[in-house]
Amino acid sequence: MKIGFIGLGNVGAKLAGCLIRNGADVTVRDLDPAHVQPFLDKGAAFGESPKVMAEACDVIITCLPSPAISAAVMESGDGILAGLTPGTIWAEMSTTHAEEVMRLGALVTAKGGEAVDCPVSGGCHRAATGNIAILAGCERPTFEKML
Repeated sequence: MKIGFIGLGNVGAKLAGCLIRNGADVTVRDLDPAHVQPFLDKGAAFGESPKVMAEACDVIITCLPSPAISAAVMESGDGILAGLTPGTIWAEMSTTHAEEVMRLGALVTAKGGEAVDCPVSGGCHRAATGNIAILAGCERPTFEKML
């Protein structure tokens, strides 16, 4: 399974790092090149744009700092929705609100993708160890694919 991870901030960096440490095929993207380089050094690929990542990955995880940034990454001309193909899973771990996740999730579903609302609990220190709670709100078959 190819995993795209967008947003390498305090929590996202730790979660993406856990995926890489566990041998996942990960493509990463962040606006700050300094955040990206350590992951490239560990074997991750670089995502040229959210659109390109959506075209190439089975799962796209977003872990972004605000609803406005999540919407921009999803809906811009080179955003995730522009490259999303049927069956692609979008897992939203961003700092956002339920209404926005539902709105963006409906856009993903309309394109044939699968949306997962994935709030996390445990903080940065637990994310770094991989011992964090991730709550997955989605259909059971989508959950089984993610698992």
